[in-house]
Amino acid sequence: MIYLTRPSATLSLSRRGAGGEVLYNIDIGMRKILNLFFLLIILGTLYQYRAPLGKQFLLLRDNLGAFFAKTPCLEPMPYALGSFDPKFGISQKYFLDALAEAEAVWEKPFGKNLFIYTPADSSFDVLKINLIYDFRQQATSKLASLGIIVKNDRTSYDMLKAKFTALKAEYAAEKNAYDMQVADFNRKQQAYEAEVSFWNKKGGAPRQEYNKVEAERLALEAESKKLQAAQLRINNMVDEINALVVALNRLVASLNLSVDSYNTVNVSRGESFEEGVYTSDGTNREIDIYEFSSRAKLVRVLAHELGHALNLDHVDDAKAIMYKFNQGNNSTLTQADLAELNIKCQVK
Repeated sequence: MIYLTRPSATLSLSRRGAGGEVLYNIDIGMRKILNLFFLLIILGTLYQYRAPLGKQFLLLRDNLGAFFAKTPCLEPMPYALGSFDPKFGISQKYFLDALAEAEAVWEKPFGKNLFIYTPADSSFDVLKINLIYDFRQQATSKLASLGIIVKNDRTSYDMLKAKFTALKAEYAAEKNAYDMQVADFNRKQQAYEAEVSFWNKKGGAPRQEYNKVEAERLALEAESKKLQAAQLRINNMVDEINALVVALNRLVASLNLSVDSYNTVNVSRGESFEEGVYTSDGTNREIDIYEFSSRAKLVRVLAHELGHALNLDHVDDAKAIMYKFNQGNNSTLTQADLAELNIKCQVK
C-alpha cells in the first residue's frame, strides 16, 4: 500500500460532502503564513503613519487623563523623592522634613491629609519631587558667602544695583589692564622662544648669552604667575557680578520695576529665575526645586508647588503661599489661599 504525504502549506483533502463533492480546508501552515502576512501589512502601515498617529495618541491620552482625573483632596496624593543633588549641602532627611512641614501648611487648616510620602511607590501617578542644583542656587550661595542677604524690597534692590555698578566698573578696569599685560607677556615669550631657537640651531649659546636667556625665562615664569593670580581675581569678580545679576533680575520681576534686565558676564542664559516649578504632562507629575536661601524659604517654595500639584492657581494676595513670587515671610495660608483650596477641593 502506498501512503501519500500532503504538502504542509497547500490545500488538504478533508472529507466528502453529502453530494459526494470534495471539501477542502486551508492547512494550518498556510493560515500561519497568511496571518503573518497581514500582521506585516498592519505593522508597516503603523510605521508609515507613526508621526500623525503619535500626535493623536497623545491627544487622546490627555483627554482621557482629564476625563478620569480625580478631584483633588478626595484621597492623599502620593509623592516620592526623585533626583537629589548633594551640592546643596543638605541631607535627604533635612529635605524630607521640610517637605513634611510644607504638607502641614495645607493639611492643618484643611483638617485632612492631602499628601502621603510613598518612597517605594513607582506608580505612574506618583508625584516626583526633585532637588536640582544650577545657576540659581549657585548665585544664592555666592552672595551668602559674601555676606549679602537679599530681601524682596526696593532697598535691597538699590543696594545690589549700587554694588553691581561699582563692581562692573572695577571689573572693566581690571580686565583691560590684564588684557594689556597678557599681550605684552606674549610678545616677550615669542622673543624668548625665537632667541632659544636661534642659539639651539648654532649648537648652543656662549655662557654670557645663556645667562641672559635664562634670566628671561625666570622673568617670564614670574610674570606668568602674576597673570594667573590676576586671572583668578577677575574670575571671582565675574562670579560675583553674575550672582548679582541673577538677584537683580529676580527683584526686577518680583517688584515689577520698569527697568531693563541685567546681563551676565561671559555667560548667556535664557532662563527666567524660578525657585521651583510644577509640571504635569497627563502621565507624569514632578516638582523641581532650584533655589532657596533658608529653611523657611525652602518650606515656602515646596508648599507653593504642592499647591500647584493640587491644581491651585496663583492668587493676588502678595502675602499668600500661592502668590506668584515667594516674597512673603509667613508660613501659614491666607484667606486667599484657603478660598482657592476650597474651590479646587469642592468644599461648600
